[in-house]
Amino acid sequence: MASESSEQILQYVDAHCHLHDHRIAQDIPGIVLRASDAGVTRMVTCATMEANFGATATLASKYPAIVPCYGIHPWFLESLSPGWQQVLGDRVAATASGVGETGLDFMDKSADRDRQIEVFANHLSLARDLERPINIHIRKAWDAFITLLKKTGPLKTPGLVHSFSGSADLAVLLERYNLYISFSGSVTRPGAKKVVNALKAVSRNRYLLETDTPDIYPSIPDPDAHGLNEPKNLPVIARIAASRSGVPVPDFVRQAYANAREVFAPIISAVPHGLRLRKK
Repeated sequence: MASESSEQILQYVDAHCHLHDHRIAQDIPGIVLRASDAGVTRMVTCATMEANFGATATLASKYPAIVPCYGIHPWFLESLSPGWQQVLGDRVAATASGVGETGLDFMDKSADRDRQIEVFANHLSLARDLERPINIHIRKAWDAFITLLKKTGPLKTPGLVHSFSGSADLAVLLERYNLYISFSGSVTRPGAKKVVNALKAVSRNRYLLETDTPDIYPSIPDPDAHGLNEPKNLPVIARIAASRSGVPVPDFVRQAYANAREVFAPIISAVPHGLRLRKK
């Protein structure tokens, strides 16, 4: 009974999700309520293109637990308007928000890599100038990412690499650039040896947890029939990650929460919103 009670007081920050996504847009009130019941006090929701900046802003204004980030995902560079830099800069400067989702994705060999690097570098500069956290996507582009970081130097304000898929050595290297390493439901996969090794290698004060809602549904018993992820699943992701890293669940969760509060301190208040603990 004591363990159940202690679990109820654990708090979580979902470091990366997409609550504007059309697949879940009609269920946001329920998603927010279920997250709150699960102890998720904050959900960092990332826009991916100019077209969903407005939806992201609306969600953040309506639900105090939702923390917005604005950016251009590398998949959607063709959506850029001629004045996208001004649009993005004005949006971030005018609100308590982070930068992202942004980054590099070289999975598609036909992708314009130079353009991706150019756009990503602009996001890094914006985050530095405005002293905001940045939410970064990197896939099959680690060498280009490290080369860019060597040119720009450590981030002025902490940032994070979301749903980390790199090696343990790479995770340790990224810490030197003031980056945190965020782990998603991929850490729950039965064969996730590489991700688990990276989790074990990350410094205690440098790991974060996320759902990447509505994607990367975790490998858990009794999954929802619709197969769409949501922030309420963060506690079970945390429990599996803690078990695989060999750290007691309460210690693991409290450290992840403290780390998230540190990363997002520039854009969230000291008092958490949205937490509703179930009464005994």
